[in-house]
Amino acid sequence: MIRLMIVDDSAATRELLIYALASEPDIELAGIASDGEEAVTLSKRVHPDIILMDINMPRLNGYEASRQIMEENPVPILLMTATWDIKEVEEKIKKMHLGVLGSFEKPYGPGHPRYKELYEKILAAIRLMSDVKVVRRWKNSDATTVDKFEVTEKKVSSVVLIGSSTGGPPILHSLLQGLPFNYSLPILIAQHMNAEFIESFVQWLNNQCALNVILATEGEKITGGNVYIAPPLYHLTLDNNRIRLIKGEANELYIPSVSRLFASVQPTDAKNIVAVLLSGMGKDGAEETVRLKNAGAITIGQNETTSVVYGMVNEAVKLGGIEFILPPMGILEMLLAIEADKRSYYESYCT
Repeated sequence: MIRLMIVDDSAATRELLIYALASEPDIELAGIASDGEEAVTLSKRVHPDIILMDINMPRLNGYEASRQIMEENPVPILLMTATWDIKEVEEKIKKMHLGVLGSFEKPYGPGHPRYKELYEKILAAIRLMSDVKVVRRWKNSDATTVDKFEVTEKKVSSVVLIGSSTGGPPILHSLLQGLPFNYSLPILIAQHMNAEFIESFVQWLNNQCALNVILATEGEKITGGNVYIAPPLYHLTLDNNRIRLIKGEANELYIPSVSRLFASVQPTDAKNIVAVLLSGMGKDGAEETVRLKNAGAITIGQNETTSVVYGMVNEAVKLGGIEFILPPMGILEMLLAIEADKRSYYESYCT
């Protein structure tokens, strides 16, 4: 059960949300606040799983209330506003380093033609983000430190490919949040996720990271500073440094498929690739990781200790496809080290 706290100065909006959410069997109301000051106090008392908060409120607006909550009693927070300018809102969230998980247009009344669309976006985000750990300490995160990385003629990397499934979103959040805005290697991600959650997921990551996190578009040339995520119902592939999207079929197990992303790399281009497998069940991407490694790519897998499900990586390890097995902070440090062209990598740090 997801314990939700609602914060809005409009009594009409509060009643609308309470009425709508009452029909959702997996959500219960943990508390209601009418302004930011009340929200800060109430969140400490009721300990919600997630907070849905209006931005424009008297006494203390949603931005400032979010800042205080994240400093004093961190809770996943979703912001909403009736005066919708997504670029302005996202820029302010980034500038203030608020740590909120997303921002949404406030739903109108049930009679409005966009009511269902806006309500379902917020509902999907509540379900997706409610178990995100906004303050996280990794087990054994200090077990791996990448001080240097040995660059050889066959391993001059220019693109990072990441395959992720169950347990992967918080790891992606930590990795991307740790990379600077000018990180020069484009990053392409195939994340197993229900189609209705993907846009909220991308918005969350973009709000949290210095990099530009976007849904991939057909034919787009990949560039540094950008993170490309497969859009709903499409496979993400790479063709001569351009995005190629392939519509998924109803009988396919994974859309997007990590295997499809990894297999789209030509053997002659593999030496330019860093392939990363994160937590997840199944064996999607395992065989293709072997092919990439054998063709000269750097292959990295998340270690078992920090994985929610040690499936995809384990399958790739059994096939001999993973060169480095690391905890999340080790993966981050290695991505930074690869980009910096450091001269040696201490294999003794690998777990």
